[in-house]
Amino acid sequence: MNLKSFIILIALAGTATFQLAQASEQQVRTTKNGIQYLTGGIGHEEVIEMRPHAKKFTLNLIFSEGEDGHSATAININIYNDKNELVFRLKGAKPMLYVNLPAGVYTILATNNGEKLRHQLTIDASHNQKIILNWKEASPSNIPEEKL
Repeated sequence: MNLKSFIILIALAGTATFQLAQASEQQVRTTKNGIQYLTGGIGHEEVIEMRPHAKKFTLNLIFSEGEDGHSATAININIYNDKNELVFRLKGAKPMLYVNLPAGVYTILATNNGEKLRHQLTIDASHNQKIILNWKEASPSNIPEEKL
């Protein structure tokens, strides 16, 4: 390989890396009340693209279904603070959802194909927390009916 080919190869690799990083940053969204989030994880490329951003968010949610943990998509999420106020809502979340919540106590209500899961957690702003919600054990009868 000559020097010119090597320089072109390096430039192309740098451009591809920049485009990948730029694509990830463009997916970060902010709600009306200032909460940043990123959702994705459909396909191997999106999973690889999202992983480096996990530690930038205080909450990392992973959605799966069944005994074998297949990725669950189109999840509706409501997150309530300790005063039962809705602080975050997203319809149609992909299998990975990263949310930047301030420190506090929260309740997550997630719906997958009409089946609901509830999870309570405490967010510490000094590190991120990973929660896997799997619909293999959901029991809709003991979760109050709420519209997502």
